[in-house]
Amino acid sequence: MHEYYKSPAYLILYICLCLPIITAAQEVNQQDESNQILVDVVWLIKHKDDMNVVIVDARSKSEYTEGHIEGAINIPVSLTFNPQLNTDRVANIKHITALFRQVGIRNDHSIVIYDGNSYIDAGRVFWVFEVYGHKKVMLLNGGIDGWVTNSKQQLSQIDTHLESSNYIPSIEPQRLVTKLSMHLAIEDEANVIIDTRSKKEYLGIQSIASRAGHIPKAVNIPWNENFEELNGVRMLKPLSDLKKMYSEFDGDKRIFLYCNKGKQSSLSYTIMRQLGFNAAHYDGSWYEWGNDVALPIEVKNKDMFK
Repeated sequence: MHEYYKSPAYLILYICLCLPIITAAQEVNQQDESNQILVDVVWLIKHKDDMNVVIVDARSKSEYTEGHIEGAINIPVSLTFNPQLNTDRVANIKHITALFRQVGIRNDHSIVIYDGNSYIDAGRVFWVFEVYGHKKVMLLNGGIDGWVTNSKQQLSQIDTHLESSNYIPSIEPQRLVTKLSMHLAIEDEANVIIDTRSKKEYLGIQSIASRAGHIPKAVNIPWNENFEELNGVRMLKPLSDLKKMYSEFDGDKRIFLYCNKGKQSSLSYTIMRQLGFNAAHYDGSWYEWGNDVALPIEVKNKDMFK
């Protein structure tokens, strides 16, 4: 090695050149941590006892009582529905405020949500938190099945109760799609519509509504393509694979997602939020759209996919 490379002058120059790179890498890692939405068992084991971390079990009360992650509180997804409508539509701000205050959610809490392993309930509760303005919400990859398999920790049967809070929500309209805004999105090139139902439902072969087909302009990416089964547990695909799945979409456009009744597409919404998209969720979904004869629908060539 040349003597110059051993000299103090070279060492100082080397440090000056490398320090910004190291600092930038640290900043990237910190940014990734602060923007993290999808977390795994390793992350939760490390952070579950952090002062501001609250684990939310989105399953039913009976499932929660049978066994849950130690320290988790229970917010069954059903409690976030509008009780007056008796549907799966999200409850109003008054109801959600009372619910979050009762269970002890504070505005500064970092929320980690899980369900049984379907991602449907957890994704839905994730969206509810975001539509009502909560700033830090995450979803546990693998749900409780993944936790049991990978954490090697015993489930708890002791209910966790937090002190009631003075939670103050704020509605985030950019996260919510209404029937009107979806109708306008059909003609707006700045928006992308994603139908997360099955291929047969998208094509109009099956439907839970009086009409079959899909919302015009919608592209079909079924919600269950976001995960794969590993050792009997549904695990979300690696981020690199998820990025490829949604790589055709322009990050500058707003993404409108829907499914049948507003639960399955909540997972796709959560994935797209992790990927940095400006995503919004249509709460009424196909059940509302397909049953309204005044709204346009589109049917693809069914024979192509038989």
